[in-house]
Amino acid sequence: MHYLWLGIFWAMQAIAQLFFSYGSRTPGKGTIGFILGNVFGASSIIFLMLLYKAMNPNLALALGSAGGFLCAQGAIALLFRVQLTPLQYAAMLAIAAGMAAFSIGGKVS
Repeated sequence: MHYLWLGIFWAMQAIAQLFFSYGSRTPGKGTIGFILGNVFGASSIIFLMLLYKAMNPNLALALGSAGGFLCAQGAIALLFRVQLTPLQYAAMLAIAAGMAAFSIGGKVS
């Protein structure tokens, strides 16, 4: 079940960042972007709290934060057609490798 919670948390974080980015990039849409971004971002914390119960809190935070960041970066790059450089792709791969390395010793309850 914790994999589902992790996926939902990542998706909600990405959606929040999309709304923040949309509100920042579109004239006159700052307030609605801010409100919707916070609705999804704040609500996602419920799933992070569930993850804290289901696994080692350090592991939950590491996987949640890094995975949310990667999902948000990918979503912004796709939806706003932002070209990432090879170095940025390498950095995303390094973060994913760090998540895997961190979780090797992590204990899931």
